[in-house]
Amino acid sequence: MTITEKIVSRASGRNVAAGDFLEVLPLDHVYLNEVIAPPALIGFERDFGSTFSGLGKELRVFDSSRVTFFPDHTVPSSSEKVSEGISMMKRFSASQGIRMLKQGDGIEHTVASENGTVRPGDIVVATDSHTCTQGALGALAFGIGTKEAEYALANGELYSFTVPQTIRFDISGRPGRGVYAKDIILHILGMMGEGGCSGRIAEFGGSCVSEMDMDGRFTMCNLCVEMGARSGMVEPDGRTVEYTREAVASAGGEWSEADASRVMRSDEGASYEQVREIDAASIEPTVSLPHSPANARPVGEVDEEIDTVFIGSCANARRDDLTEVARILKGRKVHPGVNLIVIPASRRIYNWALETGIMSVLAEAGANIESSNCGPCFGKHMGVLAEGQKCLSTSNRNYRGRMGSEKAFVYLSSPATAAASAVEGRIADPRKYVGAGA
Repeated sequence: MTITEKIVSRASGRNVAAGDFLEVLPLDHVYLNEVIAPPALIGFERDFGSTFSGLGKELRVFDSSRVTFFPDHTVPSSSEKVSEGISMMKRFSASQGIRMLKQGDGIEHTVASENGTVRPGDIVVATDSHTCTQGALGALAFGIGTKEAEYALANGELYSFTVPQTIRFDISGRPGRGVYAKDIILHILGMMGEGGCSGRIAEFGGSCVSEMDMDGRFTMCNLCVEMGARSGMVEPDGRTVEYTREAVASAGGEWSEADASRVMRSDEGASYEQVREIDAASIEPTVSLPHSPANARPVGEVDEEIDTVFIGSCANARRDDLTEVARILKGRKVHPGVNLIVIPASRRIYNWALETGIMSVLAEAGANIESSNCGPCFGKHMGVLAEGQKCLSTSNRNYRGRMGSEKAFVYLSSPATAAASAVEGRIADPRKYVGAGA
């Protein structure tokens, strides 16, 4: 069995295989952000209020301890409408006993892993397509829409679920100098195309992934949805358990035997729809050109001046990412024609960067540093692009209009490539600035 088949079998109470249909899929956790939560809450009260009332019950979510609210996309609030939505979330969470984080605590997919909300073997849904990031923990995690969120809040399950097929990516070899997890996943997107993993689970394994730190694994899983995957997943190992154990402890929780029993790996001889073998040593620093994440090219084939660099989003801006950025920017200045925006992915990472001096390096180089949020990634605030502007971003999407004007141009890269490019004022090869990759 694959990891996915094992996780769904555990949750459903019966052995399942890819292609099997389940009338309902039980969920371990549901989390929502301020973009979808307000309409979902309105629909929840409208569609389920009379049902609960008819049963003589108060309208309640299925389990308040397994629901979390994250205001993260447009915070600090950039409009009256956003503020109204966040206020609605506050009122609802207070009445239901739901945990709601503060504006600036961080991007939902980063915080949900670093505070132990998601654990290996969980089935997790959230109102955002990049929920697949949690697959780095060996969890089955994917995005849902507003109606599904309403149903999940009421029942703690999804309806009409078909167990997905899995495409296995065996990644071997050691990445070369200046090559990181972001380069590897962009290379895979270029190889597979936008729909190359449509509706499937992208399972990442092999010696390269085993040696990869958790930050890199989160990046890999985050971008798998850009090739149409339902979710991504990394085989959990000792590194996964250590990370999760520390995350749970940091939130005042405890890692239990039940948690340990959910750490699942695919069996030898598991049935995959495809197995793709990739040699990480053959991959160069990679850039995705407008207007598709799958439009990937080696950096040496790209020669473009840029006026904006964004280092942030749920794809990157974790500790290892900011460490590499600081190594490149230390003692250097951002090009006078470039606006460098840096947004750490969570408040914990922001504070860590302050304590380690990384924040000072970034500020002295000329970066604009903002509190943790999604902001520029989806073109709402803190760096919206105008017509004709060219941005190199560490985020996950570069479709037309993604970061502002439909006539702007967005390129995607690793944080190291982004930092090197911020110095040079054009898309640059990071290998002249860095040592061995990660």
